[in-house]
Order: sequence, then C-alpha cells, then structure tokens
Amino acid sequence: MDVAFSDGPVTMDLVRNSSPDTRYISTLSSEIQAISECSPCSQMDWQGQKLAEQLMQIMLLVFAVVGFLTGYVMGSFQVMMLVYAGGVVLTTLITVPNWPYFNRHPLKWLDPIEAEKHPKPQKQQPVNFKKKGSKAK
Repeated sequence: MDVAFSDGPVTMDLVRNSSPDTRYISTLSSEIQAISECSPCSQMDWQGQKLAEQLMQIMLLVFAVVGFLTGYVMGSFQVMMLVYAGGVVLTTLITVPNWPYFNRHPLKWLDPIEAEKHPKPQKQQPVNFKKKGSKAK
C-alpha cells in the first residue's frame, strides 16, 4: 500500500518502521514548504504594518489603564492581571493575523522588462571645493 506525500510516494512499511521524530519532521517540513509557497499572499503592506503597530500600541495602553482601574476599584491584583491578559490576547488576535483590512495598499512592482527600460541612477562623485592658499608677492 502506497501513501503519497509531498516528497513522493512512500510505502507503508517505511512509515511504520520510521521513528516518530522522523515522521514529525517530515510533516513539519511539508507544512513549512506549503507556508513558504504562499508567502506572497501573506505579506502585509507598509501602511497595514503601520496601522497594526499603532492599533497594537493603543489597545495595549487602553487595556493597561482599564485593567489597573478595575483592579484598583475591586482591590484585586488578580482581576487586574486577568483584564490585562485578556486585552493582550484580544490585541494579538486583532493585530497579528494578516487581515484583508491591512492589505488595502499593495505594492506595485515593475515588471522586469519595464525595469530594464529605466536603469538605476548612478551616484555622482562629490565635488571638492577647496580654497587654495594664495601667495603674496
């Protein structure tokens, strides 16, 4: 009986006789390969990164203040930490995944043919304006 993996067909005897670590590494490497193949679709644009960063900072600050006030009013350090930890989890769920809202300004790259038509400008050598000393006669 053959089983198809991303690396090709493997017999069931080979899978049964392999160690659990080998099977885990094989599965993990195929998952990493699948993620890396989809990397262009998982990249956040620059404005999206800036928005996510600002949103994260604001949310963490708000949850810190709300957590402190809640803990102070209730007189409980545990409640304060739970409110803040919940805020950190919520902030992570909102800012870390690549939501479509963060991809509203995609970068437009030039085609290679178009890029060849417009060569990269070369740096010019700086002009040195030194005053030469004059000799008095």
